[in-house]
Amino acid sequence: EETISDNEDEEFQFSNLMDRLGAKKVLDDESDVKQLWLQLRKDEPRLLSNFEEFLVRIFSQLQEADNEKHKLEYTLKKKIAAYDEEIQHLYEEMEQQIKKEKEQFLLKDTERFRSYSQELEYKLLSKEQELEQLVQKQKRLEQQCTELLSGKDKTKVENTKLKLTNQELLRDLERTSHELSLAQQQLQVLQEEASSLHEEKEM
Repeated sequence: EETISDNEDEEFQFSNLMDRLGAKKVLDDESDVKQLWLQLRKDEPRLLSNFEEFLVRIFSQLQEADNEKHKLEYTLKKKIAAYDEEIQHLYEEMEQQIKKEKEQFLLKDTERFRSYSQELEYKLLSKEQELEQLVQKQKRLEQQCTELLSGKDKTKVENTKLKLTNQELLRDLERTSHELSLAQQQLQVLQEEASSLHEEKEM
């Protein structure tokens, strides 16, 4: 009965220690820590307090890293949502412009204008393909972000790596947004060429 009582006391003390440290928030399996704690309690009780102080520091750092990870995740998701909205708007606007230009190209009737129209249509098609590639790139970046955030980065070193990787992905997202804006400007130039072509035909 005394052995059972001692075991229950050990379980109670260890459970209280883990609760105080908030171990369940950052540690999936406590068995290794528990085994070492029981061994020190039995063989080297004078070292037990040092070990518990060490655990306090470690779990504090792990909790800090976990909190930082959640902050980064929230910030990154907000930025991705903003980029999604901006890119969707650009994509829809450019699709409408491309559709309008294609319809105008169908009205060309002379050989010279037909030839020039085909050239402009080819340029617009290339621009449409470029836009699609940029959208696909955006999706890949978002997938990388999702995969990155699904990992369990606990230590400070791993958390620093997470920060750096997030920053790289955000820079890629910004570059993608810039490339979309540039593609829209280039499309505007093509539209002005088409407008001049229409005016020349009417003269």
